Amino acid sequence: MTLDLPAGKIARPIITIREQATVVDASKKMAKGNRGSIVITNRGATVGFLTERDVLRRVVAKSLSPRSTKVKDVMTKSPITIDKGKPLREAIDLMNRKGVRRMLVTDRGKIVGVFTVRDIVRYMRICVQCGKEIKSILETSTPDLFIECECGSRYHKSCAETVVHCVTCGRTLVTNVVYPEPSETFAG
Repeated sequence: MTLDLPAGKIARPIITIREQATVVDASKKMAKGNRGSIVITNRGATVGFLTERDVLRRVVAKSLSPRSTKVKDVMTKSPITIDKGKPLREAIDLMNRKGVRRMLVTDRGKIVGVFTVRDIVRYMRICVQCGKEIKSILETSTPDLFIECECGSRYHKSCAETVVHCVTCGRTLVTNVVYPEPSETFAG
């Protein structure tokens, strides 16, 4: 099951900035890297974490100047972390208990990655038609065959052959149709 995978499997590389940098510098670096957070360092050691939400609540909402405010003054000093080998289910539970949407991943105490709630949702594959998980090669030696629509909706191959058109956007999923036996339908 996806939730048993190590947290490190879905972690993305971090981006960093020095603690003396301004919020504008950090925001530009996050935007350039298409990231919603950045790790703050002092002489190479991690000292904090800054997120888009931190910028909004601790700078913009307080009418502070992002050009003169240093990241060290508005960063989270003790970010929530999890070891890369811990199962995803533990990470999700910790995120829920701490009320965070991002989590830093560590390897022997050193921060090596980050993932968000969005990364978890993106990683999990659920069939839109039947609602069951689509198992990947990371979880089993016999992964489920699936079809992904252009809109991002995913279907078990057998479900796509039954519904033919995406229930989300209406695009054609398959051209070969498999009609279920009457006993396999609700009316049967």
